[in-house]
Amino acid sequence: MNLSDLTEVLRERAELTDSSHEARMAGVRARVSAGKRRRAVLGVAGVVLALVGIVFAVLPRAEQPEPAVPPRSLPEYQEGTRLIAQAWSDLPSTSATVRFVPKSLDLLLFTHCETGQGDSLLVTVVVNGHTYTERNGCSGSRRVRDWGAFDVVVGQPSVITLTVEPQHTTTKGTFAIGIGEAVPVSEYPFPPRPQTLATFPAVSPEPTIVLRADPAAPAEQREFTVEWPGINFMEVRSNTPGRIRVLVDDVVVIDFSHWSYSAGSSLIFPDDWKKSYGLDVAEGQAVKITVIPERVTGDWEVTLAPR
Repeated sequence: MNLSDLTEVLRERAELTDSSHEARMAGVRARVSAGKRRRAVLGVAGVVLALVGIVFAVLPRAEQPEPAVPPRSLPEYQEGTRLIAQAWSDLPSTSATVRFVPKSLDLLLFTHCETGQGDSLLVTVVVNGHTYTERNGCSGSRRVRDWGAFDVVVGQPSVITLTVEPQHTTTKGTFAIGIGEAVPVSEYPFPPRPQTLATFPAVSPEPTIVLRADPAAPAEQREFTVEWPGINFMEVRSNTPGRIRVLVDDVVVIDFSHWSYSAGSSLIFPDDWKKSYGLDVAEGQAVKITVIPERVTGDWEVTLAPR
Protein backbone atom coordinates (compact mmCIF):
# COMPACT_ATOMS: atom_id res chain seq x y z
CA MET A 1 0.00 0.00 0.00
CA ASN A 2 1.42 3.31 -1.04
CA LEU A 3 0.91 6.80 0.58
CA SER A 4 -2.04 7.68 -1.62
CA ASP A 5 -3.90 4.52 -0.67
CA LEU A 6 -3.24 5.11 3.04
CA THR A 7 -4.67 8.62 2.82
CA GLU A 8 -7.77 7.36 1.08
CA VAL A 9 -8.36 4.67 3.73
CA LEU A 10 -8.01 7.20 6.58
CA ARG A 11 -10.51 9.52 4.92
CA GLU A 12 -13.04 6.76 4.51
CA ARG A 13 -12.68 5.60 8.14
CA ALA A 14 -13.06 9.16 9.46
CA GLU A 15 -16.04 9.63 7.17
CA LEU A 16 -14.89 13.15 6.42
CA THR A 17 -15.53 14.92 3.17
CA ASP A 18 -13.20 17.52 1.61
CA SER A 19 -15.85 20.18 1.92
CA SER A 20 -16.38 19.70 5.68
CA HIS A 21 -12.66 19.74 6.28
CA GLU A 22 -12.27 22.97 4.34
CA ALA A 23 -15.19 24.57 6.21
CA ARG A 24 -13.63 23.67 9.58
CA MET A 25 -10.29 25.12 8.54
CA ALA A 26 -11.96 28.28 7.27
CA GLY A 27 -13.69 28.73 10.66
CA VAL A 28 -10.39 28.35 12.46
CA ARG A 29 -8.75 30.90 10.21
CA ALA A 30 -11.69 33.33 10.74
CA ARG A 31 -11.41 33.07 14.54
CA VAL A 32 -7.68 33.69 14.39
CA SER A 33 -8.17 36.77 12.17
CA ALA A 34 -10.89 38.18 14.44
CA GLY A 35 -8.63 37.81 17.45
CA LYS A 36 -5.85 39.69 15.67
CA ARG A 37 -8.24 42.49 14.73
CA ARG A 38 -9.47 42.86 18.32
CA ARG A 39 -5.93 43.03 19.63
CA ALA A 40 -5.05 45.65 16.98
CA VAL A 41 -8.08 47.82 17.86
CA LEU A 42 -7.30 47.63 21.57
CA GLY A 43 -3.72 48.58 20.85
CA VAL A 44 -4.70 51.67 18.83
CA ALA A 45 -7.20 52.75 21.49
CA GLY A 46 -4.51 52.48 24.13
CA VAL A 47 -2.16 54.65 22.10
CA VAL A 48 -4.88 57.31 21.58
CA LEU A 49 -5.69 57.41 25.29
CA ALA A 50 -2.02 57.72 26.11
CA LEU A 51 -1.61 60.64 23.70
CA VAL A 52 -4.65 62.39 25.14
CA GLY A 53 -3.18 62.02 28.62
CA ILE A 54 0.14 63.47 27.47
CA VAL A 55 -1.55 66.48 25.80
CA PHE A 56 -3.69 67.13 28.88
CA ALA A 57 -0.60 67.01 31.07
CA VAL A 58 1.42 69.34 28.82
CA LEU A 59 -1.25 72.00 28.17
CA PRO A 60 -1.50 74.72 30.86
CA ARG A 61 -4.54 74.32 33.05
CA ALA A 62 -6.93 77.29 33.40
CA GLU A 63 -6.66 78.64 36.91
CA GLN A 64 -9.39 80.46 38.76
CA PRO A 65 -8.85 84.19 38.02
CA GLU A 66 -8.02 86.45 40.92
CA PRO A 67 -10.58 89.17 41.63
CA ALA A 68 -9.75 92.22 39.49
CA VAL A 69 -8.30 95.16 41.40
CA PRO A 70 -9.78 98.42 40.06
CA PRO A 71 -6.98 100.60 38.69
CA ARG A 72 -6.51 103.99 40.27
CA SER A 73 -7.95 106.66 38.07
CA LEU A 74 -9.11 110.24 38.21
CA PRO A 75 -12.68 110.72 36.94
CA GLU A 76 -12.80 110.47 33.15
CA TYR A 77 -15.08 113.53 32.88
CA GLN A 78 -14.64 116.60 35.06
CA GLU A 79 -15.63 120.25 34.72
CA GLY A 80 -16.39 120.02 31.03
CA THR A 81 -13.25 118.07 30.11
CA ARG A 82 -12.33 114.49 29.32
CA LEU A 83 -9.19 113.05 30.91
CA ILE A 84 -6.49 112.44 28.25
CA ALA A 85 -3.51 111.58 30.48
CA GLN A 86 -2.74 110.88 34.13
CA ALA A 87 0.08 109.63 36.35
CA TRP A 88 0.09 108.30 39.92
CA SER A 89 2.76 107.78 42.55
CA ASP A 90 3.03 106.81 46.21
CA LEU A 91 5.11 108.23 49.04
CA PRO A 92 8.02 108.04 49.74
CA SER A 93 8.35 108.83 46.00
CA THR A 94 7.95 112.56 45.55
CA SER A 95 7.10 113.08 41.87
CA ALA A 96 4.75 111.95 39.11
CA THR A 97 5.16 112.84 35.42
CA VAL A 98 2.53 112.87 32.72
CA ARG A 99 3.13 113.09 28.96
CA PHE A 100 0.45 114.05 26.44
CA VAL A 101 -0.15 115.49 22.97
CA PRO A 102 -2.99 118.06 23.08
CA LYS A 103 -5.56 118.47 20.32
CA SER A 104 -6.46 121.92 21.64
CA LEU A 105 -5.29 124.37 24.27
CA ASP A 106 -8.60 124.28 26.10
CA LEU A 107 -7.07 122.19 28.88
CA LEU A 108 -7.58 121.75 32.59
CA LEU A 109 -4.88 120.58 35.00
CA PHE A 110 -5.90 118.27 37.88
CA THR A 111 -3.93 117.39 41.00
CA HIS A 112 -5.01 114.84 43.57
CA CYS A 113 -3.49 113.91 46.94
CA GLU A 114 -4.49 111.35 49.58
CA THR A 115 -2.73 111.38 52.97
CA GLY A 116 -3.43 110.38 56.52
CA GLN A 117 -5.56 112.53 58.79
CA GLY A 118 -3.68 115.65 59.84
CA ASP A 119 -1.09 115.31 57.07
CA SER A 120 -0.85 117.41 53.92
CA LEU A 121 1.34 117.83 50.85
CA LEU A 122 2.72 120.96 49.24
CA VAL A 123 2.94 120.62 45.47
CA THR A 124 5.03 122.13 42.70
CA VAL A 125 3.92 121.84 39.07
CA VAL A 126 6.45 122.19 36.24
CA VAL A 127 5.19 122.37 32.64
CA ASN A 128 7.79 121.69 29.94
CA GLY A 129 10.52 122.87 32.30
CA HIS A 130 8.63 126.03 33.35
CA THR A 131 7.39 126.32 36.94
CA TYR A 132 3.64 126.89 36.90
CA THR A 133 2.94 126.77 40.62
CA GLU A 134 5.29 126.28 43.55
CA ARG A 135 4.68 125.00 47.08
CA ASN A 136 0.89 125.30 46.87
CA GLY A 137 -1.73 123.07 48.40
CA CYS A 138 -2.93 120.03 46.47
CA SER A 139 -6.24 121.48 45.26
CA GLY A 140 -8.49 119.91 42.66
CA SER A 141 -8.22 121.73 39.32
CA ARG A 142 -6.14 124.53 37.86
CA ARG A 143 -6.97 126.41 34.68
CA VAL A 144 -3.91 127.81 32.94
CA ARG A 145 -4.80 131.04 31.12
CA ASP A 146 -1.99 130.85 28.57
CA TRP A 147 -0.67 127.37 27.86
CA GLY A 148 1.48 128.82 25.07
CA ALA A 149 3.57 130.58 27.69
CA PHE A 150 4.60 127.11 28.89
CA ASP A 151 5.48 125.86 25.38
CA VAL A 152 2.35 123.72 25.11
CA VAL A 153 1.60 123.43 21.39
CA VAL A 154 -1.28 121.62 19.69
CA GLY A 155 -0.09 118.36 18.15
CA GLN A 156 3.27 118.37 19.93
CA PRO A 157 4.30 116.36 23.03
CA SER A 158 4.31 118.09 26.40
CA VAL A 159 5.54 116.97 29.82
CA ILE A 160 4.16 118.02 33.20
CA THR A 161 5.74 116.96 36.49
CA LEU A 162 4.06 117.15 39.87
CA THR A 163 6.49 117.21 42.81
CA VAL A 164 5.20 116.87 46.37
CA GLU A 165 6.67 117.87 49.70
CA PRO A 166 5.30 115.91 52.71
CA GLN A 167 4.57 117.76 55.92
CA HIS A 168 6.38 115.04 57.91
CA THR A 169 8.92 112.38 57.00
CA THR A 170 6.43 109.79 58.26
CA THR A 171 3.61 111.01 56.03
CA LYS A 172 2.07 108.24 53.94
CA GLY A 173 -0.16 108.65 50.93
CA THR A 174 -0.61 108.76 47.19
CA PHE A 175 -0.81 111.58 44.65
CA ALA A 176 -1.69 112.06 41.00
CA ILE A 177 -1.66 114.56 38.17
CA GLY A 178 -3.98 114.60 35.17
CA ILE A 179 -4.82 116.63 32.07
CA GLY A 180 -8.37 117.13 30.82
CA GLU A 181 -9.29 118.39 27.36
CA ALA A 182 -12.50 120.35 26.77
CA VAL A 183 -15.51 118.43 25.44
CA PRO A 184 -18.38 120.13 23.59
CA VAL A 185 -21.51 120.48 25.70
CA SER A 186 -23.36 118.35 23.15
CA GLU A 187 -21.03 115.40 23.86
CA TYR A 188 -20.47 115.74 27.59
CA PRO A 189 -22.16 113.07 29.77
CA PHE A 190 -24.19 114.85 32.45
CA PRO A 191 -24.65 113.29 35.89
CA PRO A 192 -28.03 111.77 36.84
CA ARG A 193 -30.70 114.38 37.43
CA PRO A 194 -31.86 114.66 41.06
CA GLN A 195 -35.54 114.65 41.96
CA THR A 196 -35.34 118.18 43.37
CA LEU A 197 -33.34 120.97 41.75
CA ALA A 198 -31.43 123.63 43.69
CA THR A 199 -33.01 127.04 44.18
CA PHE A 200 -31.22 130.31 43.52
CA PRO A 201 -30.13 132.37 46.53
CA ALA A 202 -31.40 135.92 46.75
CA VAL A 203 -29.45 138.57 44.83
CA SER A 204 -28.19 141.56 46.79
CA PRO A 205 -28.68 144.34 45.97
CA GLU A 206 -32.09 143.75 44.47
CA PRO A 207 -31.71 143.34 40.67
CA THR A 208 -33.14 146.02 38.41
CA ILE A 209 -33.97 143.58 35.60
CA VAL A 210 -34.56 139.81 35.75
CA LEU A 211 -34.87 137.72 32.59
CA ARG A 212 -36.02 134.14 33.09
CA ALA A 213 -36.37 130.88 31.21
CA ASP A 214 -39.69 129.66 29.88
CA PRO A 215 -40.60 126.97 32.48
CA ALA A 216 -42.25 124.87 29.77
CA ALA A 217 -39.23 125.07 27.44
CA PRO A 218 -36.04 126.05 29.35
CA ALA A 219 -33.77 125.15 26.40
CA GLU A 220 -35.48 127.53 23.97
CA GLN A 221 -33.81 130.75 22.88
CA ARG A 222 -35.37 133.91 24.26
CA GLU A 223 -35.11 137.57 23.25
CA PHE A 224 -35.84 140.59 25.42
CA THR A 225 -35.78 144.32 24.70
CA VAL A 226 -34.98 146.34 27.81
CA GLU A 227 -34.14 149.88 28.78
CA TRP A 228 -30.50 149.80 29.85
CA PRO A 229 -30.42 150.65 33.56
CA GLY A 230 -26.97 152.21 33.65
CA ILE A 231 -23.76 150.95 35.29
CA ASN A 232 -24.66 147.51 36.55
CA PHE A 233 -23.32 144.01 36.73
CA MET A 234 -24.82 141.21 34.68
CA GLU A 235 -25.13 137.70 36.07
CA VAL A 236 -26.41 134.45 34.54
CA ARG A 237 -27.46 131.58 36.81
CA SER A 238 -28.48 127.98 36.14
CA ASN A 239 -29.36 124.99 38.32
CA THR A 240 -28.82 122.28 35.68
CA PRO A 241 -25.88 121.36 33.46
CA GLY A 242 -25.64 123.01 30.07
CA ARG A 243 -24.40 126.06 28.25
CA ILE A 244 -25.91 129.56 28.25
CA ARG A 245 -24.78 132.38 25.98
CA VAL A 246 -25.95 135.94 26.57
CA LEU A 247 -25.81 138.45 23.72
CA VAL A 248 -26.27 142.20 23.97
CA ASP A 249 -27.25 143.70 20.61
CA ASP A 250 -26.08 140.43 18.97
CA VAL A 251 -22.64 140.50 20.66
CA VAL A 252 -21.77 137.59 22.99
CA VAL A 253 -20.86 139.00 26.40
CA ILE A 254 -21.29 135.82 28.50
CA ASP A 255 -20.57 132.22 27.47
CA PHE A 256 -21.29 130.18 30.59
CA SER A 257 -21.07 126.37 30.86
CA HIS A 258 -22.28 124.55 33.95
CA TRP A 259 -21.58 120.87 34.70
CA SER A 260 -23.65 119.95 37.75
CA TYR A 261 -27.08 120.28 39.34
CA SER A 262 -25.94 122.86 41.86
CA ALA A 263 -26.80 126.52 41.41
CA GLY A 264 -23.93 127.90 39.30
CA SER A 265 -23.39 131.41 37.98
CA SER A 266 -21.17 133.72 35.94
CA LEU A 267 -20.91 137.45 36.59
CA ILE A 268 -19.46 140.26 34.47
CA PHE A 269 -19.22 144.03 34.60
CA PRO A 270 -19.98 146.01 31.43
CA ASP A 271 -17.26 148.63 32.05
CA ASP A 272 -14.95 147.32 29.34
CA TRP A 273 -17.59 146.28 26.80
CA LYS A 274 -16.71 149.21 24.57
CA LYS A 275 -13.03 148.24 24.51
CA SER A 276 -13.59 144.49 24.29
CA TYR A 277 -16.66 144.28 22.06
CA GLY A 278 -17.27 147.74 20.64
CA LEU A 279 -20.47 147.96 22.68
CA ASP A 280 -21.32 151.45 23.91
CA VAL A 281 -24.67 151.32 25.67
CA ALA A 282 -26.01 154.37 27.51
CA GLU A 283 -28.45 154.57 30.38
CA GLY A 284 -32.02 154.59 29.12
CA GLN A 285 -31.04 153.16 25.72
CA ALA A 286 -33.13 150.29 24.35
CA VAL A 287 -30.99 147.19 23.95
CA LYS A 288 -31.76 143.67 22.79
CA ILE A 289 -30.68 140.86 25.08
CA THR A 290 -30.68 137.36 23.61
CA VAL A 291 -30.27 134.25 25.75
CA ILE A 292 -29.29 131.00 23.98
CA PRO A 293 -29.45 127.92 26.25
CA GLU A 294 -28.01 124.54 25.20
CA ARG A 295 -29.05 121.27 26.92
CA VAL A 296 -30.40 123.23 29.88
CA THR A 297 -33.33 121.44 31.52
CA GLY A 298 -34.10 123.55 34.59
CA ASP A 299 -34.26 127.16 35.73
CA TRP A 300 -32.01 129.89 34.43
CA GLU A 301 -32.09 133.64 34.83
CA VAL A 302 -30.12 136.68 33.72
CA THR A 303 -30.09 139.61 36.14
CA LEU A 304 -28.95 143.22 35.86
CA ALA A 305 -28.34 144.88 39.21
CA PRO A 306 -26.66 148.04 40.52
CA ARG A 307 -23.36 147.69 42.26
